[in-house]
Amino acid sequence: MENEFLQEFELETGSTKKQIIAGLRTGDFAFQSSAQQPLTLCLHGWLDNAASFTPLLAHWPSQRHLAALDFPGHGRSFHRSEGAWYYFTEYVADLVALFEHHDLQHVHLVGHSMGGFVGQVVAAVVPERVARLTLIEAFGLWVKRDGEWVTQLKNALTERRKLAQKRPPVYSDKERLIRLRAETSNLNPDLARFIVERNLREVPGGYTWTVDPRVRLPSLFRFSASHAHELLSTIRCPVDVVLGDCGTPEILQALDAWGATVAQKTVYTLKGGHHVHMEQPEEVVRILTGNAQMGGSVLGSTGPI
Repeated sequence: MENEFLQEFELETGSTKKQIIAGLRTGDFAFQSSAQQPLTLCLHGWLDNAASFTPLLAHWPSQRHLAALDFPGHGRSFHRSEGAWYYFTEYVADLVALFEHHDLQHVHLVGHSMGGFVGQVVAAVVPERVARLTLIEAFGLWVKRDGEWVTQLKNALTERRKLAQKRPPVYSDKERLIRLRAETSNLNPDLARFIVERNLREVPGGYTWTVDPRVRLPSLFRFSASHAHELLSTIRCPVDVVLGDCGTPEILQALDAWGATVAQKTVYTLKGGHHVHMEQPEEVVRILTGNAQMGGSVLGSTGPI
C-alpha cells in the first residue's frame, strides 16, 4: 500500500559485511541526528515492520525528521547469513552499529513491543546517543522464573531442528492473510494490511513471506528479573510509556515490578490494544512531539513518576 507522506530508504549498518537496513521516512532528508535537528527513530514489533508506523507517519510534523526501520529478517531488510540467528541482543548490536556508523546523536527512540525492548537496551548501552525513549506497549524485559532455563533451551533447540525440515509456504490469497492477521492482532483489516503487504513478496503461484523463518524461532534463553532491574536502572534519558487500555497485561505487571527503577518516566494510556500507535496515531504523535493533553477523554496520564 503506497502512502504519499512516506519515502523508502536503505542504509548500511556499518558492520564488516555489507548489510542493508530498509525503512520508511517522512521526506527526503539525510540520515543524521543532532541537537539542532534530532531524529525520531521508530522500531517495530516482532513479525511487524516499518509500515506499522504508517498511520503515525501520516500525522507527523513536516519540519521534524522521522524514520521507521525494518529490523533484519523483517520487511525489506537483509536476512542474516547461514548459521546466524535472530536473538534479541543481535538486534541491539544492529542498532548500535547503525548509530556508530552514521554517528547518530540526540536520537529519540520510539519502540513498539519488541522494538521497545530493544530500544531500552540501546538506551542503556549507548546513553550518550539517545536523548529520549518512548515505549509503546513495552517495558522491562520478558523474563523466565528460576529453574526454567533448561526447558527454554531444550524447546528452542527442538524448534531449530524442525525448521530445517520446512519449506517456505506459498499462499494464493493475500486477502485471507490480511484477515487472519487482523484477527490475530485484534486490528482493523485496513491497519493489518500495512504490515502484511510489506512482509510479502510475489512468487510463482501466489505470495510468500519476506520474513526470515528463523525470526519465528524461540530464544535459547530468557533474561531474569535481576537483568531487567539492572537494565532499567541504567537508562538516563526521559522515558514515555504508551499503553493501550486493552493492551498486554504483562506490561502493567512489569510497570508494577520495575517502574520505580526508571528515574524519569511518564505513563500514558490510550484507547486501543497492543497496536495502539496504529489505532490512535494522532494521540501518539502528540505524545512524541510533547503536545499531549493530560486528562482528556481519550488520553490519560499518570504524569511523571
